[in-house]
Amino acid sequence: MVSASAIAGRAQNYRGILPLIWKELEPLLLEAATEDDVAKAFRIAQPGGNEFPPLAPLILKIVKDPKFPKRQRARINFLADSVAGVGLVTPRSSRDICAKERTERKVLEQAPRILRYEFYIECSCDYKGHSTDHACPECGAEILFPVNLGSNIF
Repeated sequence: MVSASAIAGRAQNYRGILPLIWKELEPLLLEAATEDDVAKAFRIAQPGGNEFPPLAPLILKIVKDPKFPKRQRARINFLADSVAGVGLVTPRSSRDICAKERTERKVLEQAPRILRYEFYIECSCDYKGHSTDHACPECGAEILFPVNLGSNIF
């Protein structure tokens, strides 16, 4: 029903915006008692003043959560990941989705893959052995690939 990649992308954007305004925003958020206080805090702190006020009820709930972290970076990340679901999912689910997406992205980036491959060649210059950068290491003659494979295989 919700796009996990959209939530993770939104959280990443919020993780970029919140550190820019956190010094002005943090004391106002921690003192906020109502949704209006949260909306005012975000109007004072720019940039991002327009994006967060509609999420004031959700943000107030997150800031008042007993599990809201104590350290600055942890607070920023917790708030960004929690509010990224924009109320379509619970803050906890939003954080879980973000963590899962980051883990999957990291796994894909670290997946084993072939970085380079070479061929065993017999060249007209009498060299026999492995090519270097798809060419003969002795004379530099390049390997010509079939036309139907195109250059997009490398």
